[in-house]
Amino acid sequence: MGKKGVISAIGATAGLIGAIDYTIFNAVMSRNSKLVDKAGGFLNKKPEDAVELPPEEEDERIIWFGKQVFDDYTLVNKRGQTLKGYLLKADKPSDVYVFCSHGYRCNGKREFRFITKYYHDKGFNVFLVDHQASGQSEGSYIGFGYYEYQDCLEWLDFLLKEFGGDIQIILHGVSMGSATVMMMSGSENLPENVKFTVADCGYTSAWHEFEHNISFLGKAEYIVLYGADVFNKLISGYHFKDADAKAAVERAKLPMLFVHGTKDDFVPTRMGKELYEACGSEYKDLLLVEGAAHAESYQTNSEAYNRKLDEFIEKFIKTA
Repeated sequence: MGKKGVISAIGATAGLIGAIDYTIFNAVMSRNSKLVDKAGGFLNKKPEDAVELPPEEEDERIIWFGKQVFDDYTLVNKRGQTLKGYLLKADKPSDVYVFCSHGYRCNGKREFRFITKYYHDKGFNVFLVDHQASGQSEGSYIGFGYYEYQDCLEWLDFLLKEFGGDIQIILHGVSMGSATVMMMSGSENLPENVKFTVADCGYTSAWHEFEHNISFLGKAEYIVLYGADVFNKLISGYHFKDADAKAAVERAKLPMLFVHGTKDDFVPTRMGKELYEACGSEYKDLLLVEGAAHAESYQTNSEAYNRKLDEFIEKFIKTA
């Protein structure tokens, strides 16, 4: 093969790799992509030895949730996207607002359909949001916590203006939503109204989360990861390493409860332990739910989860 042939071959190879990287980026980050769900359904993969949960339709908390009436709110973020939020008011006036942040390819109402009743029974207001490119909110690409945490800080400002500057706020996030509330917790712009954070099955960073889930590619893993990251920066405006929950919790000062299932394959349990260890808060705790798969800790052992929440509420929330 001559020099021109070698150059052509290199160019063709680079073009092929670039096309593959873009396809992977688009499949993972675009709200309209169906490839992730079709490619083996890895979002729903569950270890065989994880706890098997009963049918949702038989759960009284789900039946109750379906009967509730939410007030709808909108927020136009700094990028010009219209975001949706949903408030379930407490039965009696309350200054406590639970701010709920959902996970990857989910939405506020679906993610928190089980635990909302717990908070409502406590007499708290529950505020659910749909992140960009999710649910009823606008946006073409998922931000993996990087943009979501910035939007959620805007939502907190909205809540303070709408319901009063002296309200008490609990942050509760699951999966990507957990990374979101962790990044919020380490932000210098976090209002003092936030009393504690619940970080359920969050990843240390978007980079490490992708690294974990494509490790089966072997030596090709980093070719794909770096390539997809280039497209993410060009199209979405940030690098995967910018969505860094671990760095955020190192700066965090408010109380934090970390929760993780011991059978979580999607966001490995080791990440929950690593985040707990890295957290700079004076008061922190870690609940490992035995047998729970990804984002199923509450459904797997609600009693243990509720006990931990009870402890934090008793310590850090002032109730009438």
